[in-house]
Amino acid sequence: MFSAIVAGTAADIDWLSLYGGPSIFLTRHRASLHSIVLSLLFPIALVVVLGVMAHRWGGTLIPLGSLQTEEVIPEDPAAKRNFVLRRFSTYVLGAPICAALLHIAMDSCQSDGVMLFWPFSSARFATDWLPSIDPWILTILIAAIALPELFHLVTSEIGAKAKKPRGQTGAIIGLALVIVYVGVRATLHSNVIALMQSRTFHGETPRRVSAFPESLSLLAWHGVVETESALNEIDVDVSSPDKFDADSSLRQFKPEPSPALDAARSTAVARRFLATAQIPKASLEKTETGYVVILRDLRYGATGETQHEIAAVIQLDLNNQVKSQELIWARDLHR
Repeated sequence: MFSAIVAGTAADIDWLSLYGGPSIFLTRHRASLHSIVLSLLFPIALVVVLGVMAHRWGGTLIPLGSLQTEEVIPEDPAAKRNFVLRRFSTYVLGAPICAALLHIAMDSCQSDGVMLFWPFSSARFATDWLPSIDPWILTILIAAIALPELFHLVTSEIGAKAKKPRGQTGAIIGLALVIVYVGVRATLHSNVIALMQSRTFHGETPRRVSAFPESLSLLAWHGVVETESALNEIDVDVSSPDKFDADSSLRQFKPEPSPALDAARSTAVARRFLATAQIPKASLEKTETGYVVILRDLRYGATGETQHEIAAVIQLDLNNQVKSQELIWARDLHR
């Protein structure tokens, strides 16, 4: 249990990159620690370390899990070693690795994106099926833990003996319900995408379509549609596709092509930002001494997760030479 909990939560250590500032957070959050490679290696390393500790202290600290009624740890040293190795194999190939892989699988169903195939590829994968905090999944998991405990109290009062390991049935049912729920979210996401792709927005056909879930409602989604001249933001109700009005979208017009915009996009900061941005939006402002280009990702606004939104700010002179470039928290743009 201990090894599964640690392995299943270890990937979120990269949240500490938040304290390194926006530049570090942009490149480290949900990066290598959320890859399949490290999700396999870390649980194995963890259990090996626990095994060394158990060997040094007589095997008493080994995470053997819950023993069945008929199971006993052999007294013979050789038999005990074989018993320990079998249990180790179960844990290395079972609970810790499954917990770690399930973690990154669930994160890839969200919108932040994870580097699943690091170090072979730095591409980020995000399906946009789930919000970052899903109260329905939390409800399922809490019920999967609490209800079996409640039933255990009832059965213990009447003297009934459990035939299965405590909590096993609840865990299986909870996992099955979560899988079904994610499947429903994926189907609804596909329907929203198809609905927006089938319409024209202010007389323009969609070039790229994105949909992001509402945390409390399965039927409410936030869409962003890129057309030739603008990025269109619109709310979509899956239950009422006939009432969907594409022309009611909020339009954010793209800036006209210019040397200043090209120079800004070629900077190192812009390349780093665009490597992770899902729906990049550029704005260009002319000042007395040159130009200011700001790059933002509309995904943050669509998901409502603006607390950790990052923007790229590039300042140019009148000759389109870069004066400064930096990644900042988007909330600092208004200060």
